Amino acid sequence: MAQNARRSDLLERVIAANAGYYDIIRDHQFEGRTFPAFASFHTHGEQYVLTKRAKMWEVDSHDYLFIDTADALSAESLADEIEFVCEQGLKLVEPGPNHMSSGLSLIVIADSVDDDAMKLARKSKFRKNFKFSLQGWADLRVAVIDLSRERGKQVVTNAAGKGLAKMLEGNLALIG
Repeated sequence: MAQNARRSDLLERVIAANAGYYDIIRDHQFEGRTFPAFASFHTHGEQYVLTKRAKMWEVDSHDYLFIDTADALSAESLADEIEFVCEQGLKLVEPGPNHMSSGLSLIVIADSVDDDAMKLARKSKFRKNFKFSLQGWADLRVAVIDLSRERGKQVVTNAAGKGLAKMLEGNLALIG
């Protein structure tokens, strides 16, 4: 299977794997860039005592997932994407008294990724606290997939993105 076809197939599988949980927009234009897919997930939780009027607490959590593809991914282009998601993606976050957390997730599927980009993906991190975390926080999750590497070494994530790895590796196994 040609690399470009594998990349497209993996993109479709990643979208399908998240479609049950996320609201997905294809070919999403955001702040001057186009992403093949953008997904958002929102959850709300609350606790009551006896009646809904006696609310003890409520929290909101959000996840914004930017999915991109590339023929070849360099450290410079990955650094640019990470900076974009941290700066521009942060505009999606609405801190407030009920905001607990927001995830800014970036998945890049590439036919080839240079070693420096893989290292950058592993070590990247970002956390923004709002009002000393009283209004929640936002974390960056990064996952990079290199389709040219041998099985087991294709997916690299940062520490916050470890949860993405299992889903991505499972979908990679399906495309062969």
